[in-house]
Amino acid sequence: MKKRGIRSFLSMVMAVLLTGMLLAAPAGAVSGDASDSTAEDIIDYVVENMSLISQVPRPSHHEEKISAFLTDWAKQCGFSPIQDEALNVCFDIPATEGMENYPLMVLQGHMDMVVAVADGKDFDPLEDPITLIRDDEAGTLTADGTSLGSDDGSALAIMMAIAQGKMNHGPLRIIVTTDEEDGMEGAFSMSADWLEGVAYLINIDNECSDEVLVSTTAGNSVRGTGAADMREASGNLALEISLGGLKGGHSGMEIDKGRLNGVIGLAGFLKELEEKGIVSELAAFSGGTASNAIPTKAVCSIVIDAADRETVQTLAEDYQARLQQDYEGIEDGILFEVKELEGIPPVVSSETYDSAIRFMTEIADGVQTMSKDMEGLVESSSNLGIFTLDEEGSAFATYVRSCVAELQTDMIDAQLSLAEECGYEAEVVKMADAWPFDPESRLLALTKNIYREQNGEEVNVVATHVGLECGTFKQLNPEVDMISIGPDIDNAHTINETLHLASIPKLWNLIDGILSHLNECCQGDS
Repeated sequence: MKKRGIRSFLSMVMAVLLTGMLLAAPAGAVSGDASDSTAEDIIDYVVENMSLISQVPRPSHHEEKISAFLTDWAKQCGFSPIQDEALNVCFDIPATEGMENYPLMVLQGHMDMVVAVADGKDFDPLEDPITLIRDDEAGTLTADGTSLGSDDGSALAIMMAIAQGKMNHGPLRIIVTTDEEDGMEGAFSMSADWLEGVAYLINIDNECSDEVLVSTTAGNSVRGTGAADMREASGNLALEISLGGLKGGHSGMEIDKGRLNGVIGLAGFLKELEEKGIVSELAAFSGGTASNAIPTKAVCSIVIDAADRETVQTLAEDYQARLQQDYEGIEDGILFEVKELEGIPPVVSSETYDSAIRFMTEIADGVQTMSKDMEGLVESSSNLGIFTLDEEGSAFATYVRSCVAELQTDMIDAQLSLAEECGYEAEVVKMADAWPFDPESRLLALTKNIYREQNGEEVNVVATHVGLECGTFKQLNPEVDMISIGPDIDNAHTINETLHLASIPKLWNLIDGILSHLNECCQGDS
């Protein structure tokens, strides 16, 4: 406890010192045109600000410290920030002299991050700072044993540098939201007043510098619970069965990769035991960590007759062999193990067991439809991200995505019906609003022109099967013209998260070009 307190105190001191250093440039002042800053200068701006915010803990649902920090930082810069009840932060930056008549532009990012920690590392995500590792030879920024938080710390760092006067611009509004990574409650709670009078918005939350994102899907999570009805087992041998070594991944970005869902894979084996005439009783089941993540593993405890032990082992080996064959080239690390347990745990009723297996094996999972308008784009999908069953009851969470409202409704209704038939009480939680593609977007046209002039090639215009806050912003103000861009980030949300430094000046220059030519966009001359 004493060591933790000293560490937290030192983090606070460092944050104060760094804040003082970064306030050297007065608010609204511009230290020359962006062209006066070298690529190295731009990287330094961003890494210095990343270092600053990395001192402040900011996991999703715990944004109190980072929200307070951003609010105080903006005040010290001379701005007048607003912090709402959801801890979102908003402040305006005066235009560079001569650009006062440009249309109002919003730059937006989110302050929360997904915290991943390496096995064995002593790290408290609510107290400890992220330790950055800058490797100029490799051109990377990573973290020491944790996720980096470049999603979306890179956006905060860029917006802070612009606010420090490193770029020419018209009237700007900075909006930083909370809880983007796990529910988007910040965007859902945001007042429409923050977007009143806004013509254009750049969301800095994409992860590829040669892309401009223009459309995302709606997302809903179906979540349910069931009662526990534990009783004494009739069998005399308890087994632990586990399925692991799977790749998993984001249920929007990787749902089309055909990867094995650990929960459904293990449930399939339990169903096969029943089909083979093996009497088993279920004591516990656990798989998955989040509704929007494809489960990488699942484990269960069952009770059988000891006379069936060898048969179960043979069936397990055969099942693993078939999984390896079916997922050849997709899953290369499948581990399927059966271990004996000491003692005989209590088990659920056969009705509860049957309902659990039915739900896990009949629920819609994976890609459901592909887009007819954009080749390779998933149109609708579902992911069973969590299923647990123990003495406290059962619980599940799915994530349903679609860019077609009717398909979204149909999938949700089917899952609610299945849940009811299996004895679960379920509800629907909105996770993301749809952001439809606007073929008449002037901001997109301008961005394409600027990118072409700067890089000598066309930018990739993409839609994605994930949700972004842009969908909610479109609900709050349908007239706002939006794009989403970002630097090159690999392995976000993992301990291997990497920000590629060379992509920062590329993104910086694109934003600078857009802001410098925004009057053309407004006049439709792009």
